[in-house]
Amino acid sequence: MKYPEYIEKLKPYIAGKPIEETQREYGVKHVIKLASNENPLGPSPKAVAAMTVAMKDLQLYPDASGFHLRHTLAKHEGVTFDEVVLGNGSNEVIELLIRTFCIPGDLMVTSDSVFAAYPISARIQGVDTIFTRMTQDYRFDLKAMLTQIKKNPRVKLVAIPNPNNPTGTYVPDSELIPFLREVEKIRKGSVHVILDYAYWEYVTAKDMADPIELYKQFDNVSVLKTFSKIYGLGGLRVGYGVMKPELASYVQKVRMPFNVSSLGLVGAQAAMTDTNFIKKSIAVNRAGMKTMSQFYRKAGIPFLPSQGNFFLINTRQGFGIDASEVFIECLKMGLIFRPVVNYGMPEWLRVTIGTAAQNKIAMRAFQKLK
Repeated sequence: MKYPEYIEKLKPYIAGKPIEETQREYGVKHVIKLASNENPLGPSPKAVAAMTVAMKDLQLYPDASGFHLRHTLAKHEGVTFDEVVLGNGSNEVIELLIRTFCIPGDLMVTSDSVFAAYPISARIQGVDTIFTRMTQDYRFDLKAMLTQIKKNPRVKLVAIPNPNNPTGTYVPDSELIPFLREVEKIRKGSVHVILDYAYWEYVTAKDMADPIELYKQFDNVSVLKTFSKIYGLGGLRVGYGVMKPELASYVQKVRMPFNVSSLGLVGAQAAMTDTNFIKKSIAVNRAGMKTMSQFYRKAGIPFLPSQGNFFLINTRQGFGIDASEVFIECLKMGLIFRPVVNYGMPEWLRVTIGTAAQNKIAMRAFQKLK
């Protein structure tokens, strides 16, 4: 059997290490996972209650159109029903956009250390990715990206997760808006920009506007969001994209039916109404970000300023060893973090913000390694 070259060379996504696997391998009973930027408070209680009721109808297929959730999202975002596309996580919306816009041989432009789902999804479709170097402070270099877009006529998509995972860094509006204006002029607006705001609810930066405001200014921009982070529903895999109605109609053609489960549809809709849970999640994250940043400074562990619910710390400078070694030592203590060697950053470890109790355990583990 002969496989396409772009599939043979594909490097699959490396997920965070599961708790159960760590327990088996290291013989530890109590494991804390701070590796995948999940909500440490668990899922939205309102979502759990709604899904419990919905479980009695699991013999039925879900609503293929996602009617109620899409209407709720449209109202929440201030757009129309026809501008909302649901996905099995926002990862699927990435895939749908690439499949809609691109054919093998086309190109996508993004940055080094971009969220891995982008180049992987592109490669699966036979689309190559042009990576530009990050700036010295680990931010996207939009000028370099613009140069690549202009000189490569096969560029169809531009990917900008904002803030980016795993770095936590972001592009301010003062840089992003002029960039979007320039891209809109290229080849009569045929280059589409994906703005991925998966961590939007955690953002505290004053120079980042609501991405929907940007979306409404440009015809060639889509915005992605997810229920996997602030809403605590990573296990349900529900995400969505906001895009112009014409594009959405084509993406809906590409989308397979029933891509979001019945429980996903019900749970996500209920989670959006759980304002107390959302406020508590934001408060816990902000307190944790403050505590951990103070600890890293005091302990002499370099880290990147983050607009998400995680920090990227430099273990080579902080502990004198690479992140993979810190990762293993912490597994022995029942803590799961995320080395990002697959992003070409072997000296960096991603640490999700946990509860106050979890953060204390993480700090004690790091102190033992100093």
